Amino acid sequence: MSKEELHKIEELPDLKVAWHESYKCLAEPLLEYVWEVANHFLPDYEDVSAAPAIFANRYAERNLSVEERYERAREMKMFKGTLDEYKKHEYRKLDDSFKEKFLANEDLQNTIEAYKLDVSKFWYLLLFVYDFIEDIGTNVPTLNKSVLEDFSYFHANLLKATSITLKKNNRKSYAVEREDTIRIIQAALQHFINTYSDIIHSEQDREVMIKQLKDIGLEGFIRNDLSSKISFTDKFSLDISYKKWKFTDMFLFFIERRKATTIPNKKVKVSKDKMMLVSRLIYTVGYDGKRYNEEYDSEGNKNRMLSNLLRRYKNEKFPSVIANNYMVVS
Repeated sequence: MSKEELHKIEELPDLKVAWHESYKCLAEPLLEYVWEVANHFLPDYEDVSAAPAIFANRYAERNLSVEERYERAREMKMFKGTLDEYKKHEYRKLDDSFKEKFLANEDLQNTIEAYKLDVSKFWYLLLFVYDFIEDIGTNVPTLNKSVLEDFSYFHANLLKATSITLKKNNRKSYAVEREDTIRIIQAALQHFINTYSDIIHSEQDREVMIKQLKDIGLEGFIRNDLSSKISFTDKFSLDISYKKWKFTDMFLFFIERRKATTIPNKKVKVSKDKMMLVSRLIYTVGYDGKRYNEEYDSEGNKNRMLSNLLRRYKNEKFPSVIANNYMVVS
């Protein structure tokens, strides 16, 4: 019997639910664990995270050609432009290449069983957390200061928008899906961004810059020393240690209220250590090597590598980053 047969992963169906209708994914049992983590780390204004729907769509698209993704987006009415326009969008494929590694790790699978977790639901949670961290950690917009974070977040998502919804007192007051209208809004905002960038990167005196920034409506948002510069074009990637930090944060939240039990008829020792569970998941997705998968070192000492990493960052603030697909500033 193969590992995949031993630990059967149930296939997540193609739900074809748009991100703004994420609540329609609530009934999908395979996303139960994803919902639990998403609603905490990626909440939406109405307490229903858009992340599960975004993840489900990215999972469904992972093996499709660009033409197939385009047709699917058109069918879902999420894109109304041409194929050539669609191809211009940056695309990072959801990576599930470590599935066999996940299933073949008996120590990891035994711990999952000891915590009475559903292996399929847990697999999709692992995919979701990994995909989100790659989204905020790989080739993403740079935020140098926090003053304009919301504006940058809005800008990053508006450029990919195929519909715009406005609310008044938490109720929808206007919605538009007309491509030409959305393009006008996108072009107007891009003109504003270009004007802003031209001003702050010019060689003019500070006083002249401040006056020009005030003239385009940024009075009160820009400090006199111009320390609130924000880049809309530069890209960066998180250091691997930061990825492990956020990964651990999300999984410890998920596992903290759960307790492991003894597995009947198991003749091998099963680890119930929560940090060891996360450490083995880090090894599974490739954020570190086999040393993260071993409970003890060659001298019999308990593996404390992950604990030591977190201790190093205990007084630091996680860097401000923008997700490309999951539409959050983290």
